[in-house]
Amino acid sequence: MLDQRSYTLLKEITSHHNITKSEVVRKLDLSNRQFAYDLERANTFLGNVDLPKIQYKQNALLVPEELYGITISGLLYDVNLTSFILSEQDRVFAIYLYNFIRQESVSNYHYQVLLGVSRNTALSDVRQVKLLCETWDLKWSYSRTDGYHVIGNEMDKRRLASYCCDMLYSQPLGKEIMLAILKSWNVENEIVQTKEIVERVLSHYNIEQVKNRKNEMIFRLTFFKVRGTHNEILFKIYEKNVIGLQKIFEAGSILAQELFVDDLIEEQYFVTLQLLVSLQEVDAKENPSLNQLAERIIAEFEKVTLLPIENRDYLQKSLYNHLVPAFFRISFRIPLINPLKSRIKEEYQHLFEFVQQSLEPLSMWTGQKISEEEVGLFTLHFGGYLTQNNKKITRKLRGLIVCSNGISSSLMLKAQLSLLFTEIDFMSTHSLRDINNISPKSYDMIFSTVDGHARGKPFYVVKPFLTQVEKNYLTQQVVKDFPEINVKDISVDRLMEVIRKYADIHEEEALFSELVNFLYLNNQKQGRFSPMLSELITEDMIQITDEALGWKEAITEASRPLLKSEKIEQDYIDAMIDNVVEMGAYIHVGKGIAIPHARPESGVNQIGMSFLRTKEPVLLLDKEEHAIDIFIVIAAIDNEAHLKALSSLTKILADDQKLTELKNADSKEKIIELIKEGEDEK
Repeated sequence: MLDQRSYTLLKEITSHHNITKSEVVRKLDLSNRQFAYDLERANTFLGNVDLPKIQYKQNALLVPEELYGITISGLLYDVNLTSFILSEQDRVFAIYLYNFIRQESVSNYHYQVLLGVSRNTALSDVRQVKLLCETWDLKWSYSRTDGYHVIGNEMDKRRLASYCCDMLYSQPLGKEIMLAILKSWNVENEIVQTKEIVERVLSHYNIEQVKNRKNEMIFRLTFFKVRGTHNEILFKIYEKNVIGLQKIFEAGSILAQELFVDDLIEEQYFVTLQLLVSLQEVDAKENPSLNQLAERIIAEFEKVTLLPIENRDYLQKSLYNHLVPAFFRISFRIPLINPLKSRIKEEYQHLFEFVQQSLEPLSMWTGQKISEEEVGLFTLHFGGYLTQNNKKITRKLRGLIVCSNGISSSLMLKAQLSLLFTEIDFMSTHSLRDINNISPKSYDMIFSTVDGHARGKPFYVVKPFLTQVEKNYLTQQVVKDFPEINVKDISVDRLMEVIRKYADIHEEEALFSELVNFLYLNNQKQGRFSPMLSELITEDMIQITDEALGWKEAITEASRPLLKSEKIEQDYIDAMIDNVVEMGAYIHVGKGIAIPHARPESGVNQIGMSFLRTKEPVLLLDKEEHAIDIFIVIAAIDNEAHLKALSSLTKILADDQKLTELKNADSKEKIIELIKEGEDEK
């Protein structure tokens, strides 16, 4: 029987020609023992469905030609759940969805048959379903006449069903699980009918949706269609006004009429909402208020990161397209599944925190707390924008990016590929179907997040967020096809094997990542290095004065250590002063703190920060409401390098007790001690 891991191994092996064991093991983070175990599982499954097995000899995987593409061929859709080993979490989701569309009274025995588990296991899973329901304000109940059933608001039941569908969809075997649930009630054909109806209506109204979100929506709508209407009020009047004002409401109404037997107005609003949360692009004229909200979020992002936004119109347009579906998801508490959340928080920890702060206008507008899943997608959006704007390079080759995961993921993928292949100029589209409208002469290769093929051009399947391992293998593939690219064609796996022969490796993953960086990513700006606050505000960068200063003198004095160490030029000081004259007291961030800064190109040689405490308050622009007693000058070299230090500084300034201690500090040593304490508490 297949489990998630052995299925993932089978998919990896049958999706790439000539892949080696060492590549698979590293890519999937498997031990040799796990690899052997999972390959045996995969081969047992292949034998059970009368397919040839995969051979492994001398690090080479011998894959029969008919197995390539097996995981996307639809073959597994005809296999019932007893052919799979499901995790407890997936069983819980399966039970809820099975019950959600039940055609008769359901008992524990039904779950045993569905999942192929023992009575005790099914009972244990049911207890977990009960706990899951409670988190969604629902009650899981049982009676002799009704069997297992859910008590609660119909909208909450649908929200939980949406969550279960989307969670399963994000798993390797998720689509097969959902199809098996439909099959258990003999309604598996409903998925095909729903897909046909959705595609026809979207095409008629020329509605573009994020491909992954659309596929998730089709599964959700199928389960809602099978469940049928329940004659309950799903929306309040003001909620209907928000949904009904959208131009897309007509399409949603037609779609609802075709999906549901009972033509209820509630279902028209509900289906319209499903369309809204999956949109790809939206006309800014349709939601002018959300366009203004995008402006406010960008302004807030500028404020908290101290980053002047270039190409503002481009960022606002792309952010607006992301914001519209996010606004409806958040407002109506439609769950978002973001499998990349943990990696985004780890890779972009400080940017994630600043984006979270920047989304406060969205939280106020919707009256909802913004989930970390949503923050993660916005972080991808801003991260992709910042990375793209770090430097401009003239490229020769042309790459087409097909990213079906939405604008934010597309931006991030483009940024990663641009850094990886500096000699390739990239353009983006959102659907494989759109390739037919693009001349093959305009691109040399395609990078796609979905499987497909190009007309005589190399086609690389990639993830929206690439790991170091994936970057290594992708680079080798591209260099093999385009030897003219100025990247060393070295297999890091082969290099690791050579090192392993002559040395003991204590931190294998760290060494592998370091080698990938050294060999393939050496064209990136070193600005990716992010120093800590205590590494920037050192003793020689701190000044305490009891002199009475004018605001221009204070900025000049605060900048003096940076100028003396040649981290900035005099032009940078002049630019900071000119900015205040032109734009007002924007450097005053509250609580008597001013953070002067200007653009890197105004005279920054090296990243730096300097600190000045004035015992006599300085009136910025000679105004009493802008009395400043701490100036912290920031000299940033790019869009990212200063964010770690700024994050630490923000936490200290937000802590009233720490800020009071900082303002009362009578020595440089005490100021440094407070800064380091703030870092230790993170």
